[in-house]
Amino acid sequence: MYCCCSGCARCTAPAAARVIVRAASDTALEPEAAAAALAPEPCGYELYQKSLLGVPWPSDYGDASSDDLSSEWDSDAAEPPSASAPATPVKPSGWRKLRSIVQWTPFFQTYKKKRYLWIQLAGHQGNFKAGPEQGTILKKLCPKEELCFQALMRDVLRPYVPEYKGHFTADDGEQYLQLQDLLGDFTSPCVMDCKIGVRTYLEDELAKAKEKPKLRRDMYDKMIQIDPLAPTDEEHRLKGVTKPRYMVWRETISSTATLGFRIEGIRQADGRSSKDFKTTKAREQVAEAFREFTAGYPHAIPKYIQRLKAIRATLEVSEFFATHEVIGSSLLFVHDASNANVWLIDFAKTTRLPSGLAIDHASRWVVSNHEDGYLVGVNNLLSIFKQVHQQQQQQQS
Repeated sequence: MYCCCSGCARCTAPAAARVIVRAASDTALEPEAAAAALAPEPCGYELYQKSLLGVPWPSDYGDASSDDLSSEWDSDAAEPPSASAPATPVKPSGWRKLRSIVQWTPFFQTYKKKRYLWIQLAGHQGNFKAGPEQGTILKKLCPKEELCFQALMRDVLRPYVPEYKGHFTADDGEQYLQLQDLLGDFTSPCVMDCKIGVRTYLEDELAKAKEKPKLRRDMYDKMIQIDPLAPTDEEHRLKGVTKPRYMVWRETISSTATLGFRIEGIRQADGRSSKDFKTTKAREQVAEAFREFTAGYPHAIPKYIQRLKAIRATLEVSEFFATHEVIGSSLLFVHDASNANVWLIDFAKTTRLPSGLAIDHASRWVVSNHEDGYLVGVNNLLSIFKQVHQQQQQQQS
């Protein structure tokens, strides 16, 4: 069961002692009911935020780096390198990733049955490029993600992730993962990327950032752009915040901390796109975004509900899911005029759990327990899609 404390005995108890929300359980709450009961301030965040504000203020200022955030929705522009350090490639944001997926798809090669060569899209910079075969894309190699895909190809989750077709080395020596193009069978697709889980950073990222904290002017600037009242008086005076402080704040202003997922971006069939979901936190705000995303496609929501149910049931029996902490992963929603589907994508931050540690993916996160809240997000997605579908049916009757 869920609570709204800052570290009570129930939340800090071993996972085996907690009441776990299971879809197949006869005694547990219905998953959607449990998800709806999720408190607005998940256990762990409030306590951890207080701990960050209680430490001595660092006197040093740090610079932006390529590993700052697992999903940088703040800006599409690359951070400038520091004067004392060589320029380093900046990791593409989750939103740039979504745009890349849409661009590097066979749909954009075909117009009125005329085939356009991939060279017409040459010059695109990012994580993705055209695959060597029809229906494939190449994603820059991340060894950790490759291990995940290799394991997933042997797991019951295989039908719900892009097919991994092997390692690929380009002519320039760059190494890639060759993956199934999930948009290949769609015409004029609408695409939505939802980041799943109650946090989008690994615990060791947080610990590393807290070891030698430095004030970050760039993160302070991003914070006040969204909410000028968010920094404390001392942070305003110093015009800087620490990276852990910013990371936790960023999660709590979105639906990540409250619903276990957040919308990263939406692209409609006509090319209109939006990533303005930084502060989309309330359940009704998310529901409205889902309504707009599926407007004009009455078949989409029922298919999404069916697919999410299948994904949840498969997660419950997946060996991969039981043995991994799934961080920074997304569910990719795609529909067109006749079809709709959902896939699990992005496993660069998914890691095997420490030996002897078990998590249920539904209990509240507190520092060091490794809970990722993945099932919290899936259950809330299902619940909101069902709510929107029921409201639409009532309006039609």
